[in-house]
Amino acid sequence: MIASALAERVLSGELRADDRLPSERHLAVEFGASRQVVREALRSLVERGLIDVEPGRGAYVHGDNGPRRFPPLDLEYRRRGSTARHLSEARLMLETEAAVLAAQHAEAHDLAVLERTLDRLDASVTPLDRVRGDLAFHSALVAASHNPVIETMFGSIQGLTVELMVRSAGDPETVRRSGPHHRLLFEAIRDRDPEAARRTIRAHLGIAASTYGDDYDQSLDTTAAHALRLIGSGAGLETFLRAILPDHPGA
Repeated sequence: MIASALAERVLSGELRADDRLPSERHLAVEFGASRQVVREALRSLVERGLIDVEPGRGAYVHGDNGPRRFPPLDLEYRRRGSTARHLSEARLMLETEAAVLAAQHAEAHDLAVLERTLDRLDASVTPLDRVRGDLAFHSALVAASHNPVIETMFGSIQGLTVELMVRSAGDPETVRRSGPHHRLLFEAIRDRDPEAARRTIRAHLGIAASTYGDDYDQSLDTTAAHALRLIGSGAGLETFLRAILPDHPGA
């Protein structure tokens, strides 16, 4: 909760590059937490590339110079306050074309991977399993397009996409309405039906607009952190992201 609140201040522009964060003692009082918990929160923000901690001087918002742990585009998306609406609109453009191309170009191997990820998604028991399966399916869909530019573009929003999927996994209505689309999309690709693939992915990605409520226009970090509380996860957002994307620089 502390990490998410501080990240929101950075990503919203309330705290700007090179601004100094309040001291550990001040943050502990503000959030009613121990200084050890505050240190853990600050460490997660360092890992995400949002702040730097200088011994003896304190914590500062990451400036424009120096190494970044986030991929540059991922950090730029976050700095500009990307919301669930923004990401859904971008995915709608990107994955609609990916689905059409997959229906035209998918090979036997692509279909096998898609079917395996679909089976894993259908067998999901926990929200963590569902998010893993959901990401695996959509990644396989993009790969089946055989367009390296689309794959690279999707890769640049993977971290944000996981946060959107966390919100969906925490909403039974979204899960109920979106679940059947995965198999319908697989069948359209398998049957070489680009128009059916187009209709299905657009219907699937459009569900969030009618189920997320106010979350649709909140920053993705805030939305995902809220969703983690809804699903009863004891993990913070950074820990959850690391479990899904262990090799992602921002996780």
